[in-house]
Amino acid sequence: MTEDSALIVESGASAALVTLLKTAVLRMIPYAVPGLFLVILDLAYGIKAARKRGETVRASTAIRRSLTKVFLYVCWLILATTIAIAFDKTWLEWGTLALVYGNEFLSIVGNYLESKGMSFSIAGVYRWLLKLFAGKVGQMSDDEANEIIKDEKK
Repeated sequence: MTEDSALIVESGASAALVTLLKTAVLRMIPYAVPGLFLVILDLAYGIKAARKRGETVRASTAIRRSLTKVFLYVCWLILATTIAIAFDKTWLEWGTLALVYGNEFLSIVGNYLESKGMSFSIAGVYRWLLKLFAGKVGQMSDDEANEIIKDEKK
C-alpha cells in the first residue's frame, strides 16, 4: 500500500466517523431535554433527602455530582444513538435510554420518598419488573410487595 492510498483510506474513515457522530449528535438532542430535567429533579430531591438524613449539603458537591451526571448522560446518549445508527435499529436507542432514564427516575422517587420519611427499594422494583416480564407477578408474596416502599415515620 502506497502512502497516497493509505492517506485516502485514512481520510475516508475520518469522514465516515465525523458523519456518524454528527448524525448521532443531531439525533440525540431531543433526548437531552428529559435528561436535563431528570438531573434537576434528582438534585432537588437528593438535597431534601440528604437534609432529612441530617447530612450537610455543600453546594460544590451538589454541583459537581450534577455535572458528572450530565456528562454521563451525554455519554449514554452518544452510545445509544451511535449504536442505533450503526445497526439501523431504533429500538436499541429507545431501550438503552429507557434503562438509563428509568433508573434515574427510580432514584428520584427514592429520594422523594426518603425526604418524606419512607424507604424505597430499587432492587425490589427490579425484582417486581422481572416477575412482571416472566408472568409471575401474581406469585409475589406480601413481604416482597411491601419491601418496595416502607413507611418509616415514627
